[in-house]
Amino acid sequence: MSVIKKPMVARAKAHDLKAKAGPLVWLVGSLFIASVIITGCGSKSDKSDKKDSQVAAQVNDKEITIHQVHNQLSRSGITGEAEAKEASKKILDSLIDQELLVQEAVRKKLDRDPSVMQTIEDAKRQILSQAYVERMVYSRTQPSPAEIKDFYDKHPELFAKRKAYKFHAFVIAKDKFNDSLKAGLDSAKTAGDVSSILKNKGIEFKDSEVQWLAEQAPMEILPAIAKMKVGDIVSMEQGGNLTLMLLENAVDNPVNEDQAKPVIEKFVVNSKNRESLENKLKQLRAGEQITYLGQFATATQPSNTPEPAKEQQPTNNPQTQTPSHIQKGLEGLK
Repeated sequence: MSVIKKPMVARAKAHDLKAKAGPLVWLVGSLFIASVIITGCGSKSDKSDKKDSQVAAQVNDKEITIHQVHNQLSRSGITGEAEAKEASKKILDSLIDQELLVQEAVRKKLDRDPSVMQTIEDAKRQILSQAYVERMVYSRTQPSPAEIKDFYDKHPELFAKRKAYKFHAFVIAKDKFNDSLKAGLDSAKTAGDVSSILKNKGIEFKDSEVQWLAEQAPMEILPAIAKMKVGDIVSMEQGGNLTLMLLENAVDNPVNEDQAKPVIEKFVVNSKNRESLENKLKQLRAGEQITYLGQFATATQPSNTPEPAKEQQPTNNPQTQTPSHIQKGLEGLK
């Protein structure tokens, strides 16, 4: 008997700031904000008391400092002395190019363009809010061995009983899925069976092969998938479509606790940080005066705690999936 699970509703993707402002505005705005906020280039008069050794290059009346180069180098992760020396020169040339473009943008008064100014302000807000969260909200305490073991034991489908799944997916219009079709699919055991049933009922479909490691499957239905047998079907909803996933093969691909430890540590830390941020936002909203105005004044008031931004998920599945750091971490484990 095949198993038909209730559809899962896809979640909305995060809004793209770049698309809002436009490619040209974003480019100029990014260059300008990088210069003003991050790189901190200063004039001769502003830095007249500094030693020449602190200046790596000068572009007209603006100086690029050694500190800026070292700051960019530290973010690159390069540690070898020879590699760092070569990379430093490339970084300096990149900063010079950036400064040239910034100066041209200022000459053309693009720094006064309303769209650019708004983009700069948005970037500044993002930088400041992220800095506060990382330094004042997030915890740097690593999870205990007991926490790691507890997570490992509670998710055998991700670790001890992890599998690699092969599905045959059939995408149909959601309104075509009814009791008659469900009854017909109860007898299906192969992709050919499903294809024949859909054709006989005059239902148009698109089909494809889908391969998932356990961590790539939607977290909400992973426990159900772990219990499926070859020939069973699970369904997932996306917009006006429904995807029927017929399990064709499942191969054991377990991960032991030592292998999973780095992945679990990161997940537990991120979970705690997300909870800390939600609590902090709830506290701030309760202690400050917030008034909705204009068209938002009559709208339904949102909850005190906004839903945190979701991590970008892989595109091979429209549903909410295992967090990307778990997916990427486990995919590299054998």
